[in-house]
Amino acid sequence: MTSPATAIRARRTEPSEAVQRLGEAMRRMSIGADGAARLLGRDPSTVRRWLRLRAEPRRDSREAVLALDAVLDRLAGVVEPDAIEGWLLTPLPALGDQRPADLIRAGRPSAVLDLADALGEGVFA
Repeated sequence: MTSPATAIRARRTEPSEAVQRLGEAMRRMSIGADGAARLLGRDPSTVRRWLRLRAEPRRDSREAVLALDAVLDRLAGVVEPDAIEGWLLTPLPALGDQRPADLIRAGRPSAVLDLADALGEGVFA
């Protein structure tokens, strides 16, 4: 039988779904901790703590991580992996000259997802 202390330690070391997705997205898109921190508007050391399972993202950060994962998934077949970070940090006319990363951080990823879908459909060349 597992002791309560062992169960608590095990629970602490299990990565949250958001952290798992962040790590997977970073690997898929060749984005390092510094890049993910820039995209999420967080300190790189914070992102590294998440990835090393030493801390969990707070709710607002977790939501941004999951939104970033959704955007990266949609962009996967549309933008080259090594260009995605730059694309997300560039003001885009299709988004009213806002940066996609800023919209994701602000909790408004739907415009970025719509643009990614439009790019995938060839609406923007």
